[in-house]
Amino acid sequence: MSLDKFKISAKAVEKQAKILFKHLDPDALLEITLDDNICRINVETETSGLLIGRHGETLEALQHILRLMLAKECEEFIPLCLDVAGYRELRAREIEEMTKKAAQKVIAFGSVEALPPMGAYERRLAHMALQGIDGVEGISEGEAPYRRIVIRKKK
Repeated sequence: MSLDKFKISAKAVEKQAKILFKHLDPDALLEITLDDNICRINVETETSGLLIGRHGETLEALQHILRLMLAKECEEFIPLCLDVAGYRELRAREIEEMTKKAAQKVIAFGSVEALPPMGAYERRLAHMALQGIDGVEGISEGEAPYRRIVIRKKK
């Protein structure tokens, strides 16, 4: 899938993002890139903590709002990734490290390790990190917002 098939331009994305962020932080700097299959927006601001929110919840909500704004303008769903001050990349590295450490404990001690509750995207990142580790598997358990990954030895 390529963004070429969508009726979207960087200017259209920038226009909608500016409309949203003028209410939150008029001085925010937006960096927009249109990759082959996703539109990425990175926001640099002094109020990044407020825009990210607890466990990235505010960031997820802002991404959803911006996705709806773009869908209304373009009359179709646009794949979008909104990031503030590189939070998503940093969080992805943290999840990968946490998952690998837990998997090492499972391999070394034969125990079962539960990761903390995470959203769907973060659980996906943890599952992807586990794919490269032989001998362990991850299973999502629980109900949102307490859904977590449990790592155990493969049967």
